[in-house]
Amino acid sequence: MTDRITGLFGRLPALIPAALHEIEHYFAGSLPAAPATVAVPSVTAWGMGGNDEYGDCGVIGLGHGFMAAAADTARAETFPTDAQDVSYYLAYTGGEDDGVVLSAYLAHVRANGFYGHTVGAYVPVSVTSLSHIRFATWAYDFCYTGCVVTAAMMSAFSAGQPWTLEEVQGTPVGGHCVPLVGYDATYLYCVTWGAIQPIAWSAWDVMASEAWAVMTGELVTAGDDGHGLNLAALQADLARLN
Repeated sequence: MTDRITGLFGRLPALIPAALHEIEHYFAGSLPAAPATVAVPSVTAWGMGGNDEYGDCGVIGLGHGFMAAAADTARAETFPTDAQDVSYYLAYTGGEDDGVVLSAYLAHVRANGFYGHTVGAYVPVSVTSLSHIRFATWAYDFCYTGCVVTAAMMSAFSAGQPWTLEEVQGTPVGGHCVPLVGYDATYLYCVTWGAIQPIAWSAWDVMASEAWAVMTGELVTAGDDGHGLNLAALQADLARLN
């Protein structure tokens, strides 16, 4: 496999607002069981989104999530160019290339949109509950996550190799944002640096820092996420953040 280009980092330490409960709180009972596998959506080109020159992974990660959701639901949508991604990122940060806090960025997009794409609601997901990670990835077409990356992980990515427990146990070199867009019995699959990257389940336990289920504006407009989540209660808690 041709070497792939590793990019930069830009995920700042996680901040989980006290007003938000984890996802299971918003269900009357257990979360529905997710299927054993979720196929990676068919996207012709994910795009780097400027993440080879800027630490805009938080912006690109959500943008890739929107792309996954559009592909999963067969919606014909347009997405920004790399230059537009960078422009949005720098406008958000006030011109500084200093990264984003994922929860704060989700709040920003919920209030302001992203090139015609909207976040209607979002909720934290426990990174240690693999069943909840599966559910979020399946039910909402992607799971917006933050992780730490080691030098060995960068080398494995460049060589087209999966991230395994061996690679993730080194010293972290940066905080990164990757959306999970599929999984099977062996791997989770994320989008990073313009490509699909397999992550061994055992590696996920070590590298993961935060995870978010993101409901699109279309779901919230419809008033039903299709899986039993109490959107009214979640929206009320999100309103408290303002």
